Amino acid sequence: MKRFYDVDLNPDTEITVTSGATEGLCATLMGIVEAGDEVILLEPSYDSYAPVATMAKAKIRYVSLEGPDFSLPREKLAAAFNPRTKAILVNNPQNPCCKTYSREELSFIGALCEKFGAYAIGDEVYEHLVYDGGRHITMLNIPELKNRCFVISSTAKTFSMTGWKIGYVMAAPSLTNAVRMSHQFITFCGQGPLQEAMAFATDFPDTYYHELLMDYTKKRNRLSDALANLGLNVFPTAGTYYLLADIRSLGYDDDVSFCRTLTEKAGVAAIPCSCFWNGRSRGKELARFCFCKKDETLDEAIKRLTAFLGRR
Repeated sequence: MKRFYDVDLNPDTEITVTSGATEGLCATLMGIVEAGDEVILLEPSYDSYAPVATMAKAKIRYVSLEGPDFSLPREKLAAAFNPRTKAILVNNPQNPCCKTYSREELSFIGALCEKFGAYAIGDEVYEHLVYDGGRHITMLNIPELKNRCFVISSTAKTFSMTGWKIGYVMAAPSLTNAVRMSHQFITFCGQGPLQEAMAFATDFPDTYYHELLMDYTKKRNRLSDALANLGLNVFPTAGTYYLLADIRSLGYDDDVSFCRTLTEKAGVAAIPCSCFWNGRSRGKELARFCFCKKDETLDEAIKRLTAFLGRR
């Protein structure tokens, strides 16, 4: 955090190593939420957020981001905050719509948290995958959130070790205490050898991070261009390693049907995006593709998609 964001943290009192970011999120919500408290989710939201908030006995209040740019709907968000609001969860960069939150958007969220005595929880696992000259802004860099935010990240995305499940929660000492009170009864601690390995990885030189971003930029552009050439309306990807595409141009209006067809007839898997909205209320025109694959895998996927969609 010091190296990339000039944030000083005391590892003894402000950092909790968890069994992945999901367990960090669970420990955080379990540590701060009382039955009946409200948690705001910005949808489309990663599919673990609602179940974990429900486990913590929170009442979920949804606020929808609007495409195509998925900018923060400030009036709707301000209306969602109230005296019962305990926390807002922000995925930045955001999965599945691939946006990055600006400093102004995060400051607006911080001001609302200050006004209502709420906390902000930042899921920042894609922090090193921000493209086109952009720069990740952590919640810990927002003055209004310094003592009222929990920043959760992970080594999984940056080092392609998703199965190793080493994450961490960073927060002020009093907030860290809340995380640890629940963390100790969820998993107690992550595997020691994997922590050692990931600690070694985080010390990789800057060249590793630069090359990772360059490699993923090429993969993003390759798959994005291929999907666009096949007639899909592809949304810009500012962060993460996903692409969001509007499938209506291909004659589909249901994402589940489209993704099932792709899997069965083209041999390519995509994710129906309506699952990221509460009750599948929106997103039925969108499918999410993933480009964090070997080049030969992407080439084969493009070949199969071309063979299937090209003959429509």
